[in-house]
Amino acid sequence: MPRLSDPLTLPSGLTLPHRIAKAPMTENLADSDHQATPALEAVYRRWAAGAAGGLLVTGNLMVDRRYLERSRNVVADERLDVARLTRVREASGRSPLIAQLSHPGRQTNRFITGRPLAPSAEAGAVRMAGLFAKPRALEEGEIETIVAGFGASARRCEEAGFEGVQVHAAHGYLLAQFLSPYVNRRSDRWGGDLEGRSRALVEAVRAVRASTGDGFTVAVKLNSSDFRHGGFTEDDAEQVVRMLVEEGVDLVEISGGTYENPALFGEVDELSEERGPAGHKEAYFAGFARRVRETAGRVPVMLTGGIRTRATMEQLLEDGGVDLIGLGRPLAVDPDLTGRLLAGEDGRPLPRYTLPTVAGLAGESEWYETQIARMGRGKDPDPGLHAATAATRFIVGEAVRGLSGRRGRRG
Repeated sequence: MPRLSDPLTLPSGLTLPHRIAKAPMTENLADSDHQATPALEAVYRRWAAGAAGGLLVTGNLMVDRRYLERSRNVVADERLDVARLTRVREASGRSPLIAQLSHPGRQTNRFITGRPLAPSAEAGAVRMAGLFAKPRALEEGEIETIVAGFGASARRCEEAGFEGVQVHAAHGYLLAQFLSPYVNRRSDRWGGDLEGRSRALVEAVRAVRASTGDGFTVAVKLNSSDFRHGGFTEDDAEQVVRMLVEEGVDLVEISGGTYENPALFGEVDELSEERGPAGHKEAYFAGFARRVRETAGRVPVMLTGGIRTRATMEQLLEDGGVDLIGLGRPLAVDPDLTGRLLAGEDGRPLPRYTLPTVAGLAGESEWYETQIARMGRGKDPDPGLHAATAATRFIVGEAVRGLSGRRGRRG
């Protein structure tokens, strides 16, 4: 059975020196024109210094500047300054860098647009304290344009020297919305049965493949489940993994949940009951990863979500259900953790930042994003930051930046 220090070669030919990867996290460090910045370079230089050559996956690079996940996402559209993105790749040094490509669909907050998009309008707005407006249904031509946009964005990332891209089909963003029968109530070829609901994802993967060269890594991030009645299920997800294998993807990252059902934060009861040495919940989606390991065949499976300790990482690898361990938030607090885990450190659970309901989720997410921003300024993370301060920064920052940038994003 593999160990944390063992190398892993993806079907694309990309060889990773060990089994720990930096998982995607929103950096929100682009400039007002959604271009890469020196701050983003600094963050990846810092992560690379602690990664021991391991894989780094960026946070959301958007395929359409009109619809953003956060107000300062990098946008990999026709206005992308490839030279500036190249400098981010150069900052990652010997660590391979994969860009996560995404479209948020109905999960575009109302500061950015008052009319987000979705496969269909019937599910309504994302229910999160009024932060999201009711979406309109996409027309078929618009879907085709978005699918083509994933391919065009991947080509620009390849031009910037990235080793690959990850197509984001998890956490309730647009491609995950197409997969979910709760959100996708279309009756045309983009909806209906699972084959129809999977079409947007499959076509996006094909567009990426057609737009990039041999040896370019194509990964997909997929929900194990939406964790909601009438949504995307584990049975659906296993079938989609089978489709992705047939499409020749090089890596599948397993996660779960949406903004409305935040399994990605460990906040739903149905999650795996994996327990770390101290009894805390870890590896939220390990059960599903083990379930689909055989289905994935020669395609490696990366697991992200709540993994904190070396003992749990080693057990996941020994069980044979996981090939690569994804660490996100731990590396926002401790960017040198990967190297120390490989050297034998035990790891530890992260603290919880509890505030009421939505404010708590916004505050906790922003808490980690603030640590990333500090690294972008050349500073160390600040574990003493209060969650209430972080939540306030989230609301005020998105309101000011989102509303002020609307006109420029229309161009």
